[in-house]
Amino acid sequence: MKTIRVGKLTINPSLERNVEEIHPAIGTVDNTAYVGVWLPCEITDDKDNITYRDLLFLVTDKREILLANNQVFREQGSSWKLEYRPIKFPNRWSLNQVQAYLDGNTVDPIQVFNHVYEAWQKYMELPSENEYIYQTLWSIGTYFHHLFNCYPYIYFGGLKRSGKTKALTLHYCLAFNAIFSNNMSSAAIYRLVQNARACMLIDESEKLSYKGQMSERTLEFRSILLSGYKKGARAYRIEKTQQDRFQPQPFEVYSPKALANIRGLEDVIEDRCKPTILRRSRSAKIMNLEVSEHNNEFSELRSSLYLLYLVHWREIKGIYDGISGFSEHSESMNIEKIPDLELLVGRELELWKGIIALAVFFDKKRGVNSMYTSSLSSLTTSILQLAVEDAKQRRTENTTETGEVILVQVLRPLVIEDNYYRVKTLKEKMAEAFDEEQKWLTTRWVGNALRRLGFKDKRRVGTGYEYKLTKIDVEDIASRLGLEEKNNIAPSVPSDPSDTDSDSRDAKDASVTSSSRQLHSIEDLVSFHWVDEKLTEHECGVCGYPKKTAHKGLTNKNDEIWICEFCYDLAVKTQREV
Repeated sequence: MKTIRVGKLTINPSLERNVEEIHPAIGTVDNTAYVGVWLPCEITDDKDNITYRDLLFLVTDKREILLANNQVFREQGSSWKLEYRPIKFPNRWSLNQVQAYLDGNTVDPIQVFNHVYEAWQKYMELPSENEYIYQTLWSIGTYFHHLFNCYPYIYFGGLKRSGKTKALTLHYCLAFNAIFSNNMSSAAIYRLVQNARACMLIDESEKLSYKGQMSERTLEFRSILLSGYKKGARAYRIEKTQQDRFQPQPFEVYSPKALANIRGLEDVIEDRCKPTILRRSRSAKIMNLEVSEHNNEFSELRSSLYLLYLVHWREIKGIYDGISGFSEHSESMNIEKIPDLELLVGRELELWKGIIALAVFFDKKRGVNSMYTSSLSSLTTSILQLAVEDAKQRRTENTTETGEVILVQVLRPLVIEDNYYRVKTLKEKMAEAFDEEQKWLTTRWVGNALRRLGFKDKRRVGTGYEYKLTKIDVEDIASRLGLEEKNNIAPSVPSDPSDTDSDSRDAKDASVTSSSRQLHSIEDLVSFHWVDEKLTEHECGVCGYPKKTAHKGLTNKNDEIWICEFCYDLAVKTQREV
């Protein structure tokens, strides 16, 4: 391109020179992995003046050490350029261990995993064996998270003195560039996450569970959490430049994060977390064992994790890139027959993919030849089981708690024909699904929810609004939300093992059992009555959901079914109108 002159400046633009921006803390560039460390240096200028400063150096997977300076990069003919201004971060990789690595020291991946795993067993009592494996892999994964497109948060919940703070402290001693605080400004979080790729550990985060008005600081922290689980996410802040001007500045917010509190988290943030609910330990030995960051045990573990990253990052990245899903390829992957593995799709797969890749890596190092294994002792099997369990729990919570899902559940028995329905009526029917008054449930919320669900045809009638709802659209939305179709067979209730195979008992229960599995519409009911017994939970034969009721109905096919309170009221109203 032509040379451009602007005043006394000569500008030579280039379309050929490709500048590679590198992160000052940890990363990969030009197929080279590196870790940033601060080394004390003696600096002598051209007048023999001596000063002492800590300077940032990059320790690479080629066992080289490079001064992290843009001018040095240019003089060496490199196209590298520091992406952000380095933040002086305390070295968590001891300098004598750095020297040992440069001299050729290496690690055994299985020993690294075992030592981290043993630390979790030593200091914490977790709910299950799979949880120990998960926490171990999550700690290790903080050194590899920038290789992944997504990394899940951890949420520790439980009663007082159940070990939540201790769990965060243990992650602090093991994780990459960990910061542990319950009182940190949003500005500090922005800079630590961006410039140090810090693992953020936030204790006593109760304010994130508050559904009312939040403070500006809490809202900023919430915005970081909403997007900070995914690579490439940016948050924008107005920053003052050197020329005293204010301009928008993007900040990278992707990094590992773990939170702990008693009250829980709001749904949107919890959807980005792997929750672990802790219980008070029964072991006095574990309870009295303090986690100290000054323990040499943790310094040695972190040093081994740095080496694990520099030596094996390519292999782990290759495994990660090779995972595309499980539902369509489970047979070829030789995965153990794990029920409901098809649930690991979309965000579920996205959140678990990095952890699964690490499990596969360690399984291969343990002598497993195939990518996945059917061995009961495999880490991959344990993590997949935990992932499926978590996915099923999320689906159950979404089905029973999400406002839009409850609205659709209300619409299914209500919309018996294509017509306009009053928003106020829908709001009143939704209110019946809750034991207490829901302040958020208003006619405005219902109207907005209907629009979010795709219903746009509305009209004003008197002081309110009516929306055009069609039966086929309601059923289509219910199917997309994972709600069981009304004509499908509902799961049967497992029989009591103590029951005998008496023919008389089978005959007595035949009508109720067969009809409870087949869902019916309101129009199928010809009569209904109150059963003289206390309210107990039964599966409603109309909507299909288990609820406490004492109503039974008789269908036009002479089948006797249980009816929940909501469907009963709707059936009574329908018969009156007829």
